[in-house]
Amino acid sequence: DVARLNASANSRVVSGPELRTIFLGMDQKRDELLYSNVKGKNPFKDKRVRQAFYQAIDVNSIQRTVMRGASRPTALMVGPGINGWTAEQDKRLAYDVEAAKKLMAEAGYPNGFEVAMNCPNDRYVNDRQICEAVAANLARINVKINLQAETKGTYFPKVLRRDTSFYMLGWTPTTYDAHNALDALMRCPDDKTGDGQFNLGAYCNPKLDEAISKIKSNTDAAQRLALIKEAFAIHADDVGHLPLHQQSLAWGVSKKVSLTQRADNFMPFKWMSISK
Repeated sequence: DVARLNASANSRVVSGPELRTIFLGMDQKRDELLYSNVKGKNPFKDKRVRQAFYQAIDVNSIQRTVMRGASRPTALMVGPGINGWTAEQDKRLAYDVEAAKKLMAEAGYPNGFEVAMNCPNDRYVNDRQICEAVAANLARINVKINLQAETKGTYFPKVLRRDTSFYMLGWTPTTYDAHNALDALMRCPDDKTGDGQFNLGAYCNPKLDEAISKIKSNTDAAQRLALIKEAFAIHADDVGHLPLHQQSLAWGVSKKVSLTQRADNFMPFKWMSISK
């Protein structure tokens, strides 16, 4: 609808980067996946499998064909504008199907396996289409994705109780600080403290937890940034999740309206005005 709205005499599109990062998560806790044909073990506990999935997903193609340019491929679970993000660390592993096949074979899955993938179809920009593209990508390494795309009203209750093996999620750090995402998405889940509340695949690394705890309490800016860098390095080395992209904002706005677009997608009325 962007071209149509921009062509109108009464409206325009205001677009820009959003802080929301879209990523994929995997059940890394259960000894056997709930929804897979692999029995007696959990392939996602093997880093080689997680890395194979990562390198088999063509995020640049998703950016071009699914998102029509309205996304920014990412290697981190946060995007530019978040305290702790650095261009140095935001470099993805190469898209390499042959390398992914080799990793799958080394992990003991030369013929791949089947796994269900849970996705919303009305929450994020092109969410179902992204999952369909991921499924097509993973088919190249002989992984059969049984896609289960559904409305957010039933999707979120399901994945929030961790009734999933492979899922999509999006996250915007409303604090504009990396600790928000690290604590909510990457910390070992703890129902008593609420840490890792949205770490739905229960990825867990005690060294990362230690760094996150220090980030929470350290008030020295330079030391804190160094700890955030350390935490992101640990998570990336583990291939704890599969980051995809930051989606873009696109607001249809009357030409009578002036406003400021915030990257967290909040719309404060104090920054809007209407002309006669």
